[in-house]
Amino acid sequence: MDWGVSYHSIYGALTESEHVFIDQGLERRWMQTQGLVRILRVLEVGFGTGLNAALAWQWAERRGVEVEYIGLEPYPLQPHEVLSWADSGVTEDLKWRITALHGQAVQSKGLVASGFSAQILGANLQDWTHSDAFDVCFFDAFAPTQQPELWEVDIFESLLMRMNPGAVLVTYCAKGQVRRNMERAGWKAERYPGPPGKREMLVACHVPVYRWNVRCYALILNPTRTHVLVARERFPDGSVGCKFPGGGSEADEALVDTLWRECAEELGSTDGLRSLGHAYTNDFFVRSAFRDDEQILAVYHWLQADHEGLAWWDEKPAAVAESEPLLEMNWEAIETLKPDVMRFPIDRYVAANLGTWRDTIRLDPSAD
Repeated sequence: MDWGVSYHSIYGALTESEHVFIDQGLERRWMQTQGLVRILRVLEVGFGTGLNAALAWQWAERRGVEVEYIGLEPYPLQPHEVLSWADSGVTEDLKWRITALHGQAVQSKGLVASGFSAQILGANLQDWTHSDAFDVCFFDAFAPTQQPELWEVDIFESLLMRMNPGAVLVTYCAKGQVRRNMERAGWKAERYPGPPGKREMLVACHVPVYRWNVRCYALILNPTRTHVLVARERFPDGSVGCKFPGGGSEADEALVDTLWRECAEELGSTDGLRSLGHAYTNDFFVRSAFRDDEQILAVYHWLQADHEGLAWWDEKPAAVAESEPLLEMNWEAIETLKPDVMRFPIDRYVAANLGTWRDTIRLDPSAD
């Protein structure tokens, strides 16, 4: 199948593969286990030329670590294409490994060598079922512009379910939307320096979550419902950013009680506020920004203010405790509020939809 792209020259491909898939993938995962693991299971999405698999084979021999490799490639190269690419400058050692992979690993029994085994399957990830879990994923599909369906949230969810806890997924792609899709799927994704010629790449880790962090936030509208109250705060990691008023629910506390308690703590008073009801609860995965083992569930409620005296920016009101890490509290126009100014992903989603949701309130007689 013609995707409108071609495989890299051997020179660029070799440098990229060694950095992205071997150093940041296999080596990273092996070092995370403190070198105690003697078998690593690798899944590659996009076997392609076989270079990544051949390099993994070399790495297994160097490290004395057994590697069990499975590659998915629904559109395999023809034998003459493999030879032509390998003859463009690959070392003799890599050439015979690549040839062996294309010749033997595609057979039903696969390729079995000392410390390395490989099976190449002509299957799509979406249609493939497998019972064993993997430690490393080489995600080497064509770019999102050529194969956008392979970079969606559901793909990364499917991969997460096939991985052992602590597993690593690596890819050459560093697009922001791809990273966000990984995070929504449950991965902890971070940018790392890329190979020569590429500024960044993505490394995603399977970090299990063991508890919920339930939080409640207020979408406080001014009297004319043109503005919403936004707090600027210094967060536990030292960063400064914007958020909606609110915070975490305490033990044995109802969500509505969390809402009013947090408003009292951050605003100094709840006088002049009335509830307009539930606004939104996130239905996508979000990991805590400060604790890797926590998943965030954020509940937002509309509140109506009958005055605009809640805003402050130069001096914290005496009624607000000094221990509160707030820096200011401002009215922001809903029509011009930019989601990117919000510190947290759920707040950004909410900010992007405020105008539409507010118009729904206006159409609901029960809200007035």
